[in-house]
Amino acid sequence: MFFALVESSGQFKHGLKISFGLIFLFLALRYNFGNDYMQYLNGFIKTKSYSTGDFFDKKNYYEPGWIFLCWLFNKSFGFFAMVAVLALLNCLVYYHFIKKFVPKKNYWLAVFIYIFNPAFMLVHSSAMRQSLAIIIFIFSLKYLYKKDAIRYFLCVGSALFFHTSAIILFPIYLISFVNLKNYKTSVVIVITIYVSIFMFKDFMTPYLSLFIRSYFERYDAYQAAGASGSGLGILYSFLLLILIIYYERVQNKETKLVFKIAIFSFVFIPLYFIFQLIGRFGMFFVPAIIVVYPIIAIKLKQPIYKTIFVIGLIIMTLYPFFLFFSDDLWKVAFGKYQTIFSASQWY
Repeated sequence: MFFALVESSGQFKHGLKISFGLIFLFLALRYNFGNDYMQYLNGFIKTKSYSTGDFFDKKNYYEPGWIFLCWLFNKSFGFFAMVAVLALLNCLVYYHFIKKFVPKKNYWLAVFIYIFNPAFMLVHSSAMRQSLAIIIFIFSLKYLYKKDAIRYFLCVGSALFFHTSAIILFPIYLISFVNLKNYKTSVVIVITIYVSIFMFKDFMTPYLSLFIRSYFERYDAYQAAGASGSGLGILYSFLLLILIIYYERVQNKETKLVFKIAIFSFVFIPLYFIFQLIGRFGMFFVPAIIVVYPIIAIKLKQPIYKTIFVIGLIIMTLYPFFLFFSDDLWKVAFGKYQTIFSASQWY
């Protein structure tokens, strides 16, 4: 973040590149870091004996694209190399995403959000399959903007081969046709949807459960009660949503698309409080805030409002970051960082 800040201040030209170079080293050299790392390693080892006919076996826990990727690296460079390649792709996509949309003055804020919001760098380092599917979606945004249906659906189809939840990306093509011309009407519609999900969550729960059980059987075991949250957090999200809708109006056409995706991501916040698993779908759209919030910070004209927004954003990002490392679900798996050089053998 420091190097991105140095470039933001105009004192250095390649700060953002160095930032993601360091992030790449952190991600590429990690070992047994995150809840799912060893599970992925064990799954990788099993693919060594696979033949091409095993890729689409319904008994497989993983999607065929992921199995093929594991099989390919199993026959060549190994698991550590595969993790490094995925880390490189991740850093390249997010680097260009920030470079393309975020004003240089706020590079540091975008990198801050990416690093310290647990939903991004940390969780993605564990959820490898979906992380790959997410960066494919981010890469496909240029085709979504151009309404290039063929190449967009090819990207989404390839993402589906790595994580089943990518199925939600097919109807998202329609979002490129949505025009939020009338600010007041847009606020009323979006807020109504947002509040309605909270109000009718008891009614929706059995239908969501049935949907997951029917189409995402492998995740049925993860159907748990929704996450708990405070009214303050919900209010904070509510205010951010209004800000995003307001500033969507003054963006260029391509940036408007990212703002619309950010707006759509807020629909999954109340759904997350019904089923935590629903957050799997929302993970595709939340990365939009990495560029949206720094853009809003630039657009705020009054220094006092800009300061309040940035300080509030930092506090509300760091708070869940520290909670993340005190949560029993995450603190053991993420509490100790190890490199591949500490592994008992080379995979």
